[in-house]
Amino acid sequence: MNRAFEVADSLVERLTHGHESHGQRWHLHLPHEGESAAEVRPLLVLLGLPTFGLALAISVLTTFGPVILIHLTHSPTAVGALIGLEGAFALVVPLASGAISDRLPPSPLGRRLPFVLLGAPLAAAGLVLLPFGRSIGIAAAAVLMFFVGYYIYYPPYRALYADLLPRTLYPRAQAGQAVARGAGLGVALLVGGLLLAVWQPLPFLIAAGALAAATVALLPVFRLQSRCANSILPYDPPRLREVLVQSAPLRIFALVNALWEFSFAGLKSFVVLYVVRGLGRSPAVASAVIAVVAVAYIAGAPLAGRLAEHYGLLRVLQVTSVVYGAGLVTGVLPHTLTPLLIGLPVVALAGAVVLTLPQALAFTLAPVGSEGVAAGLVDVSRGVGVVLGPIVVGAVVGASAGAFESTRGYASMWLVIGVPVLIAAAVLKWREDTLQAGR
Repeated sequence: MNRAFEVADSLVERLTHGHESHGQRWHLHLPHEGESAAEVRPLLVLLGLPTFGLALAISVLTTFGPVILIHLTHSPTAVGALIGLEGAFALVVPLASGAISDRLPPSPLGRRLPFVLLGAPLAAAGLVLLPFGRSIGIAAAAVLMFFVGYYIYYPPYRALYADLLPRTLYPRAQAGQAVARGAGLGVALLVGGLLLAVWQPLPFLIAAGALAAATVALLPVFRLQSRCANSILPYDPPRLREVLVQSAPLRIFALVNALWEFSFAGLKSFVVLYVVRGLGRSPAVASAVIAVVAVAYIAGAPLAGRLAEHYGLLRVLQVTSVVYGAGLVTGVLPHTLTPLLIGLPVVALAGAVVLTLPQALAFTLAPVGSEGVAAGLVDVSRGVGVVLGPIVVGAVVGASAGAFESTRGYASMWLVIGVPVLIAAAVLKWREDTLQAGR
């Protein structure tokens, strides 16, 4: 472990001391209240690298894993069930790993590092094993290994942001994390197919290597944390049950985040079918629509951080949820692509802001010492949305083919995914006093 710290420190030395800014060299340090994001950029960069690695890894597995699995099982239903494990594990593992990481006693490894060191090899091993599996049993074990490792790793890693940063930096830090997540997804989608054509295991091996490298780059952050006294880290955190029972703001957050993720999961699952089958356009046109959404997501993440700094997290999420939800609902009206494309950039930009800031909101609402629980709730509520969104949207589309005949029922998708976002905005406004009291 000491050797790994030394190698990672050497890499960070080049990052943090190889650039001049206003006549002073950057250096890796724990930020103080009142410091700007620019002053702690090396720390924010290192903190964001695992987000890129994790996003690349899960995007490669969920996008290209089915190509491997279908040759082993020849059943699309079985393939969908295996990949659907993501949603199932999002309901169990993250809350446990986050809560346990809150309660670990002081040690040279700290509270979060053991979970990172356990989760990264499991996730990487699952990626490496999957393309070489010669039976569905081995492939299923690889997918299981990946998701267990992924969700052991992610919540304690997320909690590092709350451990290390002042609250004033949460929005900007989450904006950077959103950009890293979008970059990981984009690289996987743009390059993964080409690599798959060269050699099927190649994208999986590269994703595993990227996750390992990003984890190694994070080690100096843990070392810095262990060397510095930090009053932000009390070691007498409340128990998981106490947090869930006593913290009304976190329960409200979990509900609202589940509604946002329900909407997003339904949109991801059916937007291509809406364009191709509902509007009768080509898959290439559907890809162009997705590209517009992806660009808006990348652009909206930094905007989200700046807006939250100026107007506050709650206010920004309330307003953008109204814009996003209203824009989605109005999608039920057009029966051609042109009106959709006109409003798409604004709606996608508002959606990007909504999807960027929830983690920062969760940390501001969490009782002191329960940041891991808050990080776990982000993934648990996301899991609820991931599981229910596609199921409900699919059922409504199938049942409303007669009512929305011109789009074969697919226009109903916009109502199903838009109304929950408007409900989320209403809950944020209705329980604003409770949420403000919990901050």
